[in-house]
Amino acid sequence: MTEEVTSIRKKRDAAATKNALLHAALRRFAHEGYEHVGLREIAADAGVDVALIRRYFGGKAQLFSATVSEGMKFDTLLEGDRAGLGERLARYILHKNADDGTLDPLLAQLRAATNAEATGLFRDRLEVQFIEPLATWLGGEQAFERASLIASYLTGLAMTRVVLRVTPLNPDEVEPLVRLVAPALQSYIDPPGGKVVLL
Repeated sequence: MTEEVTSIRKKRDAAATKNALLHAALRRFAHEGYEHVGLREIAADAGVDVALIRRYFGGKAQLFSATVSEGMKFDTLLEGDRAGLGERLARYILHKNADDGTLDPLLAQLRAATNAEATGLFRDRLEVQFIEPLATWLGGEQAFERASLIASYLTGLAMTRVVLRVTPLNPDEVEPLVRLVAPALQSYIDPPGGKVVLL
């Protein structure tokens, strides 16, 4: 076996191990929250030695941050016409379901909201991966403030539905709610008069 082939195989194995750890961590964080998850359990779920978590991620906080980053890929939502962004964002959040067995990184983030360390990591990732790119995309006056308001609206909506379960919905009930929520989000995207009044 040549040195080049060995190097390629090691890189491939490392990538597979990282993916296995991310998936295992996501499952644990989504179902148990941040505080109750141990690195040994995550490593066991992934079928690897716990030392590999420190090698590839550094520790529990960095591993959680990596799962958060995986869940904040909103590029596809920014594709399409500007007038439809509010609707796309509303549908993205309202179609999330904590009971359908899917491993959604946002659910893991929301379940970790009571932990100060996890909340700080989530806030940092939210600003870097959602608010700042959205502000750039929005442009115009108060772009950062408008993007922050959109993030607050979406996070609050997801929290009440997924974690607090204030408004559990059947799939056929989602679309009518999308039609109610979308205009509110759109008002931050293209505010009447071109300016948002911040309270």
